[in-house]
Amino acid sequence: ICRYVKIVEENGIPFSSVPIELTETAALYNDRISKLIEKMVDAGFELHMDDFGSGYSSLNHLSSLPLDVIKIDRDFLNTDKKLDQIRNIILCVVELSHIMNLKVVCEGVETPEHVQLLKEVHCDYAQGYFFEKPIPVDAFVEKYCKK
Repeated sequence: ICRYVKIVEENGIPFSSVPIELTETAALYNDRISKLIEKMVDAGFELHMDDFGSGYSSLNHLSSLPLDVIKIDRDFLNTDKKLDQIRNIILCVVELSHIMNLKVVCEGVETPEHVQLLKEVHCDYAQGYFFEKPIPVDAFVEKYCKK
């Protein structure tokens, strides 16, 4: 943890701008990781639960971790199920998260229909190929960091 804190402080980056992402399984079934997470949150890092809903998710786990963000697994949008069924599931996750003062990111956004669905359910953030495919650092800097 000291190494991460040092890097963030040396570069003048707000701790909340460097989120720590973990899967539910990693956080809940490893005491060493749980203690590390607690120290990082105490230092000011945000905690994001990645791939929510992809495995053995438990709503009970949401209250046992000091989370800031829930990231809905990409498989929810990229499935053969009807879009209205998926919409209802995502709506419930978003509403529950908002009640718990958590932000929500939905991964796997690839179509305009996905974007529209996420707007309708008031999802906070969307991530996926619809917006940008993974690109090398140099290309990212060229495209997004030029003044």
